[in-house]
Amino acid sequence: MTETSVATFRTLITGWLRAPRRTVLGMLRACGTERHQAAFHRLFASARWSIDQAGLAVLDLITVGRESVFLAVDDTLLPRCGLKIFGTGRPRDPVLSSRSHVVTRGGALSHRLRWAAQRWVVLCVVIESRHVPGRHFALPVLARLYLNTSAAEKWRRTYRTKNELMRQMLSLLNEHVADTGQPLHLLGDSARCRWLAAGSTAPAVLGQLPSSVAVTGRVVANVRIHEPPPQRRTGQVGRPRKRGERLPTPQEMLQATGLRRLTVKRSAGATDHVHVATQVGRPPRRTPAKASDRDVLVIAVEPLRGGRGIEVFYTTDTGADVETVLRRYLWRWTIEVTFPDTKTHRGITEPQNRPPWPPAAPRTAATGFLLDSLIVWWHETTRRRPARPLRLWHGKRGASFADMLAALRLQTLQNTRQTYFSTPAIPPGIKKFIGQLTRLVSLAA
Repeated sequence: MTETSVATFRTLITGWLRAPRRTVLGMLRACGTERHQAAFHRLFASARWSIDQAGLAVLDLITVGRESVFLAVDDTLLPRCGLKIFGTGRPRDPVLSSRSHVVTRGGALSHRLRWAAQRWVVLCVVIESRHVPGRHFALPVLARLYLNTSAAEKWRRTYRTKNELMRQMLSLLNEHVADTGQPLHLLGDSARCRWLAAGSTAPAVLGQLPSSVAVTGRVVANVRIHEPPPQRRTGQVGRPRKRGERLPTPQEMLQATGLRRLTVKRSAGATDHVHVATQVGRPPRRTPAKASDRDVLVIAVEPLRGGRGIEVFYTTDTGADVETVLRRYLWRWTIEVTFPDTKTHRGITEPQNRPPWPPAAPRTAATGFLLDSLIVWWHETTRRRPARPLRLWHGKRGASFADMLAALRLQTLQNTRQTYFSTPAIPPGIKKFIGQLTRLVSLAA
């Protein structure tokens, strides 16, 4: 970026924090500037800078001094409204849909207005809160816009699946941290880190991830597991075996007697009493050969009474104990909390990104994700005390994202007041009014 672009970017970020409506014009109205609006539109549309490099810079800021870097990945929908928005479609809404009923995001509101959605694959860094030990946050660092086959053909882009976009970001991240020596550990759900289930034709993901990245994820209960390959005998000829004999499936593992019992914590704070079974093996035979060289620890969990049925987790960190693996996988839920906070409080769905400027679409939303990461990082590293809560509810632990955002707005407004309204000639009544107005503006939007 040039110095002019940096100044433009700083102005937009300041406006993004304060604006009730987060379009480019809304940001300019909130921060105030004498420059023409076209200069700020060009920053996202045609300026020469890389959003990936900005994300890697945020990654370095977050992970400095950390021994291991835990990552969470998932995809989310950003609803859009307009006639010409780049990269939109009518994807299936996983929240509103069920196995028997499919709900899509999209439709015509009128002959001049329609709404649709963009699907984004987001890679986050999971950190622990300094103010509330045991609480974790997922901070986005890289994001990719997913284009379906028709959109990729329309805009002459190479079609890539969501898992291919995830692997692309992981490879970029793995190359970036190679010099620091920080190990990466990916936490993903069954869609992002799946194996091949018995009778399934879906492509495997584990075998296509970088071998230096540790993985913790979920698999189905009927997954096939094999022993490690036996040692070759002296003088034996032929291709070396990749796997040994077939082991019991997780469902068969839980039928054994004398299983260990545990009390595990769920994402909503509830606990379940379960019994667990573990074994170390290799992925199934139809998985690519790259994955077959990695031993995995498979953990089968079944509630003692009621509950959610059989759940099967795995990790390539075979030396970890059961409690550690289940606790790490629980950290993945923080990315599900990050997405609604980003959409609700930061309004990253409001910028339109109309054609013919396709580069603006991946830059604008990704900048909003990075801004959320910086807000949480500022609260956890700069503030000595947690932000003052705006609202209290049962079970609330620490400051919410709305509390952090209000605290940052309040501090920026206080800095502005000290700069422009700190003269002793201001009457006390005006100072009191300015303080009340500052408090109201910090709670706006």
